[in-house]
Amino acid sequence: METHISCLFPELLAMIFGYLDVRDKGRAAQVCTAWRDAAYHKSVWRGVEAKLHLRRANPSLFPSLQARGIRRVQILSLRRSLSYVIQGMANIESLNLSGCYNLTDNGLGHAFVQEIGSLRALNLSLCKQITDSSLGRIAQYLKGLEVLELGGCSNITNTGLLLIAWGLQRLKSLNLRSCRHLSDVGIGHLAGMTRSAAEGCLGLEQLTLQDCQKLTDLSLKHISRGLTGLRLLNLSFCGGISDAGLLHLSHMGSLRSLNLRSCDNISDTGIMHLAMGSLRLSGLDVSFCDKVGDQSLAYIAQGLDGLKSLSLCSCHISDDGINRMVRQMHGLRTLNIGQCVRITDKGLELIAEHLSQLTGIDLYGCTRITKRGLERITQLPCLKVLNLGLWQMTDSEKVRDCSDFACGVACTSPEHLVLCNAKSSS
Repeated sequence: METHISCLFPELLAMIFGYLDVRDKGRAAQVCTAWRDAAYHKSVWRGVEAKLHLRRANPSLFPSLQARGIRRVQILSLRRSLSYVIQGMANIESLNLSGCYNLTDNGLGHAFVQEIGSLRALNLSLCKQITDSSLGRIAQYLKGLEVLELGGCSNITNTGLLLIAWGLQRLKSLNLRSCRHLSDVGIGHLAGMTRSAAEGCLGLEQLTLQDCQKLTDLSLKHISRGLTGLRLLNLSFCGGISDAGLLHLSHMGSLRSLNLRSCDNISDTGIMHLAMGSLRLSGLDVSFCDKVGDQSLAYIAQGLDGLKSLSLCSCHISDDGINRMVRQMHGLRTLNIGQCVRITDKGLELIAEHLSQLTGIDLYGCTRITKRGLERITQLPCLKVLNLGLWQMTDSEKVRDCSDFACGVACTSPEHLVLCNAKSSS
């Protein structure tokens, strides 16, 4: 008896279609009625985000999405009212409006006119016309929200954070990147320091404050006191925080990832505060903190030896600092030391000898390393990613092809950014 795919039960077809990408799922549904019925099974579309251009009326669009169980929507361009989406997707779970520059408070106000209990994630990144007024609507009607992205919403002020702290107690992740009007007062609202006005978002687990230039060490004090469950904190480009602020963070036992990239006032003293506390960090980024040097590596080895990822790009570290660190950091998986121009082959040899679990290393702009040091690095058994951009070589040292390295690391010209699979020949 001849068997054919058309003989399969719809449940089996649905299982197969579940492995297809979104475009192929749609194509499968156009083959025949049997395939369409199988392709419209909700299990096929579980977790899929519909990406839509809202340009003209399409009465069948939202019924079709709901029939397939799609609850996550990204609007790529918005030329119709946002209320069209909200009314059409009664059980919407995630709404991404990132980059919808024409979205205004008025448009959002017309969309959010009653409670939407199903919505868990809202992305308004780069919606530059949005102000505190919209945050009032969100706090009033989206009380189940867990993820809120406001990166680049430069009109948001401390009043907006007060509204968030009043209405969004279930919030777990908040991105405030480049909201430059925010100050310590607003962070105090989030951390519940003004209980008479708002309870605060005390359940926050991820907080991004990148490029919030008005924040000072007082914000870190608020965070350490009120947001005790925080696991990820991004303070990159916050030039107003200093070593003293890190003392407040040093006892946040829940914190796992801390980004201090380009925080100009952070020095070895701040790293000492972190290392001497009770932190259990798995990721730390102090890249472009030009006051961080070899002494910081000694502190890291003493008190932050559980790190899996460490970024030190453009810091004033040398082979001596590497020597003081690597002997205690056996669990390190990712090490970024790009533009650390004092690192030589000796440093690479120490890394190769002690960091056997390393899967990725960035050596971009390390101008004093040679082929000899790279040969040691590429012998690391777990290495998968190697960045050699701007590696300066003499004519006699230039690597012409992957045969120059026993591991098969590909390197073209020293000007190129190279992402290599160093394990390919193992």
